[in-house]
Formats: sequence, C-alpha cells, structure tokens
Amino acid sequence: MPKVELEHLAEAPLKRVIAQVRFAPVFAVERRAEVARFQERLDERYVAQDPVAPQYGGAIGSGTAPARSEGSRESIWPFRDAERDWTVSLSSTSLALEATQYVDFDDFAAELGAILTSLHEVFAPPQETRLGLRYINRIEDERLQKRGISFFLNDELAAPVGGRLGRSLLSSFCELRFRERDSVVVLRHGLIEANRYLLDLDHFSDEVRQFEPKSIATRIRKYHGLIERLFVWSLSERYLNGLRRGER
Repeated sequence: MPKVELEHLAEAPLKRVIAQVRFAPVFAVERRAEVARFQERLDERYVAQDPVAPQYGGAIGSGTAPARSEGSRESIWPFRDAERDWTVSLSSTSLALEATQYVDFDDFAAELGAILTSLHEVFAPPQETRLGLRYINRIEDERLQKRGISFFLNDELAAPVGGRLGRSLLSSFCELRFRERDSVVVLRHGLIEANRYLLDLDHFSDEVRQFEPKSIATRIRKYHGLIERLFVWSLSERYLNGLRRGER
C-alpha cells in the first residue's frame, strides 16, 4: 500500500487506540512503594486510580486472556488523565497507553516513549515478549441502512455484501490476518448494529527481544504507519473526503 499523509480528521470514527508492551514478569510492580516511584515520573496530569483486575476486551492480538493460575493476583495500576481521556495501565507483565482521541500521533508516540523510559528506569524489565498497536474505529451513521456499507468502504472490502447480495444486511463479522515481516496485522470488520460498523486494526509482534524503550517507540511508529495506510485503503474515497471536510 502506498504511504499516505493523513491530516487530523475532526469527525474520525476512532473510539480507542491502545499501545501495549508485554514483558517478562517484574513482581516488584505488585508493591505500592515501587509503583509510587513510577508514578512520580509520570506527567502530573495522570491521577492514580485504585488497582483493578485484568480486563482483556481491548487487548492487543487475539483479544483473549492468557492462561492464569488460580493463585495469580496480578493487578493493573491505572493512571488517568481525565481532561484528555488518556490512561496509563501498568501491571507486572505489561504497560499500556490508551486514548479515546488525539490530534497528532506524534504527541501520542512521544508520550509513550517517555512512559517507557520511566518504566525502564524504575523496574528495568529484562525482556519484551509482545508489542502491539490497536485502533478500534466505529462508523456510526444512519446512512449505513439507507445507502449500504459500500458507500463507506473500499469496494474490495465491502464485497460481496455491498454488491449483488444487496443492502439488507443485518449483521456481519470478518477477521483477516496477514504476516508482515516479523509481525502480524489483523483487520476485523463488520456491521455490529443497524447503524454501527466496526473497523478494528491491530498490528503486533510476539517476538521476544531485549527491553529497549527507544526500539519499542520506533517500532510503534512503524506499526502506526501501516495501520494508517490500511485505514485509508479500507474507506471509500467519498466517505474519507467527507471526514476530511468534517462531515458526519
């Protein structure tokens, strides 16, 4: 796919973006005093929340929870910036930065890089075990029923439900997985409700590496570049032009 220069879309269908790195267990993360040291290095806009049990609905990759023994009590320590609706989530095996919106990916990537550096300085994870970036988009538009999904999607992606089978689609779901060098790209899409269409783009790698914040940040930028090209390709030109003009 050709590279694209996608400017900020005022009416983008983005619902959530998650950058996550998993690493070999660092059990010191279970101690509040150690987590407090990490908290001190975060931007003051992030306010600590009560620790919570793991939830995998927005996980990178398969979206399923890894096997855990009954005695496992891994906690997730969330830190939330309420004004921007950004959240940092730390556990003994992962770190994630999640946002519901942003203006510039460079800002998101720079913040992730700073957070990874703080993690490395405090806990020094020895190994990275998984790295991923996921964009969850939902097209919410009454025209999905009136004009059909082919109005919104690339014809190649909409077929066959946008063609000879007509527009009377009630629901659909498709998952496509592609090998991309040492990583995997997953495209999930489908009509999940009458006027809601899911476009879920996930790029991740399970390759075990030495934990290096700069390398992680560089690869996240590369993952974003491919996801952005795939996002642009997935949409019809008329719908994308409407988003550029700020139309719903």
